[in-house]
Amino acid sequence: MKQIHKQILLWTGLALAVMAGAVWQFFPLKDAQKRIEGLPLYGPGFVGKSIPLSDWEKDFFQKVNILKRVYKVGDQHLFITALDGTNDRHAVHDPLYCFRGSGWDVVKQETLPLKRGGSVAWVTLQKGDEQKDAVYWFSDGNKHYDAPLSYWWQATLRRLTLGMSSPEPVLIVVQPISGTKIDWDKLMLRFPELLTI
Repeated sequence: MKQIHKQILLWTGLALAVMAGAVWQFFPLKDAQKRIEGLPLYGPGFVGKSIPLSDWEKDFFQKVNILKRVYKVGDQHLFITALDGTNDRHAVHDPLYCFRGSGWDVVKQETLPLKRGGSVAWVTLQKGDEQKDAVYWFSDGNKHYDAPLSYWWQATLRRLTLGMSSPEPVLIVVQPISGTKIDWDKLMLRFPELLTI
């Protein structure tokens, strides 16, 4: 192929990308706010309480739908967050960055398969002598996975198809408040609604 043809193809592709970007930015996508807000505060095996955002969180997450709650699930006290990046995809990223940014070292990370399909990431974190578990995953309400690259791909494909490919994926993070361990089996037994976000 001649050099001139390659340049024409390159410029045509660039022009199409710019035009598509202009169209996509003005086409609002359905967000996951209802799914996030649908997570119940009360149930037979759990009780929760919403936590207000701090001033810096209000500023940082101004375009993001966020759930920030504490739950008592059986004898476990857990901090649960969910982020919907429909309107600000950059706010949703690999949680390991946030853990490390808060001074935690990732001692261990493994993928935990779910009985109903999909997976979550189980991490052991350490700060000085303190150690704790954390669990996170991305979900569109149907599929659950622990790979940030899969989140990026699903969110990008959703934008390319103007929302027709799938519901918006969200990030869910579960951390213990008291104690250092999470009993995942008991959590799923008492609070299966967590996988509906």
